[in-house]
Amino acid sequence: MLKTLLTILFSFLLLPAFGQHARDTFKLYFDLGIPTLTSASEKKIDLLIYNDKIINGTEVMIIGYADFLGTEGRNKSLSMQRAANVKKYLVTYGLNADDIKLCEGKGEIARRGITTKEGYPTDRRVDIVVNNKIKRKQPDKPPVKPQKQAPVVEHKVNINNIDEVKNLKPGSTFLLKNVYFPAGSHVMKPESAETLEKLYQVMKDNPSLKISIEGHVCCIQEDEPDALDNDTHELLLSVNRAKAIYGYLVSKGIDATRLKYIGYGKRRPIIAEEMSEEDAERNRRVEVRVMENK
Repeated sequence: MLKTLLTILFSFLLLPAFGQHARDTFKLYFDLGIPTLTSASEKKIDLLIYNDKIINGTEVMIIGYADFLGTEGRNKSLSMQRAANVKKYLVTYGLNADDIKLCEGKGEIARRGITTKEGYPTDRRVDIVVNNKIKRKQPDKPPVKPQKQAPVVEHKVNINNIDEVKNLKPGSTFLLKNVYFPAGSHVMKPESAETLEKLYQVMKDNPSLKISIEGHVCCIQEDEPDALDNDTHELLLSVNRAKAIYGYLVSKGIDATRLKYIGYGKRRPIIAEEMSEEDAERNRRVEVRVMENK
């Protein structure tokens, strides 16, 4: 017990060294005795990333905890597994693993005088501590003559067969045709199966290929972050549609580290001012971006 208290105290002493600027702490809660993320925790992470609360280039600490139920050794292991699962989810979404400066389980949190069989639910959690305002000190370098660098160009390509993806260069983006969703839903229609199976086969046959699945919606006001997902009652429709395709590929055996998904809402329209259903249809889409292809 003394060891547990000392580790918790150490974590609080470590936080000031993590950065002298304001920090944000986001709490994710877990079910009793379970290390895997709940659906609610996954959605919370989705929202944090979508709203730029967690972004690349910032320092992140992931600290897992458990309540007092069970043995000290079991709770230590459980808290570490919870932290590791949160890290995996963040990296899968696209967070740079190098930005995660600490991923650790602190074990159980002692609660004097509490002996209920239900434990202490708020202690079954992982804290994501984000230092969004940190300014990293750059190493001293001798002055060099500035050189012009070619801008990164996004290549929109039109392909007729998904098998052509294996020949695309990183940065290439193409429309994922013949994948259909009911209005306001992220659940794909059955007629999408053929395209999804072809995309899976390409990923399976080309193990060096890494892609980003990107959802876009139409018909919402510019100040709205995303469209309403009637299945979850959240303003995350573009995110959830991209995530549905990601989930399909992972369920078929594609390594999650080769995939990323993101929803842009209406932030990247093809048609800035929708004047017809045709305009809306062009904005309502899922695109695939090639990240790596060796």
